[in-house]
Amino acid sequence: MKKLSFLVAAGLLLSCTTTQTVQVPQEKEPKIKEIGEATSMKLLKTLKGELLNAMQQGGPDQAVEVCSKKAMTLTKQIENETGYSVKRTTFKYRNPANKPDKYEEEALKYFEEAIKSGKMPAYYVQAIKEDNKIVYRYYKPLKVEGLCLTCHGDPSLMDPNLVKKIKTLYPTDMAMGYKDGDFRGVVRVSIPEDKLK
Repeated sequence: MKKLSFLVAAGLLLSCTTTQTVQVPQEKEPKIKEIGEATSMKLLKTLKGELLNAMQQGGPDQAVEVCSKKAMTLTKQIENETGYSVKRTTFKYRNPANKPDKYEEEALKYFEEAIKSGKMPAYYVQAIKEDNKIVYRYYKPLKVEGLCLTCHGDPSLMDPNLVKKIKTLYPTDMAMGYKDGDFRGVVRVSIPEDKLK
């Protein structure tokens, strides 16, 4: 009887901690967009500045080193400066830490489907409810630009030593084979509901 009571209690506890998407209130979307866009652009400008500097200092080899050693640190720095959780994610990730969760997968699929029908939405917003708290997620789509192809393009056209270095730093890399203008992934900014007040 005690065992049955424990199982029922455990089941009730688990059912109380469900996570689900809910409707985004229309009146909150402009503020979510404002915060999400500003935060994602801050991250992108910071990362791009570091990569350009590395390319000028030591070429693609140094840029790959910066991505490997500094990208996560710079992301954490932006989180500390803004107070919002930030992540770059894609289905074809290079760093396993950037693997999408199920809600991020939903956002990535949203952009992929929109692109198939000839549109590239400027952003996507989700509301996720967990333990009666709502967090809004703003997603900014990323496109491959010319510079990106140095390390993310067709490996047969890339410097073989660079390809080898990427494979050494990222043994499970899936982030090559892109062309200019391809959809690369998203920047995700998480905004707790209480920060919109």
